[in-house]
Amino acid sequence: MRATVVISKRGEGYVSSATGKFGGGHSGARAGLTPYDAAAHAAGLMQRYAVTNTEGGDLMAPPEVLDLVPEQLRSVPAREGE
Repeated sequence: MRATVVISKRGEGYVSSATGKFGGGHSGARAGLTPYDAAAHAAGLMQRYAVTNTEGGDLMAPPEVLDLVPEQLRSVPAREGE
């Protein structure tokens, strides 16, 4: 199963939800007050859940956050042969 990281706007800040290949993850964790905070948080989650997943993963986030996340971490492809 591909990993999924979702960043959502909630109130004055952002929250994150993530799922991993083996059922790990979280829901509704604080991701920061600014788009920059949320983007840094999202990039870290993508490294934790998607880069380490042989099936890769995807990030969903508001445009102001997504634009700040490095392109290679927005959608991580599956690794072939694993």
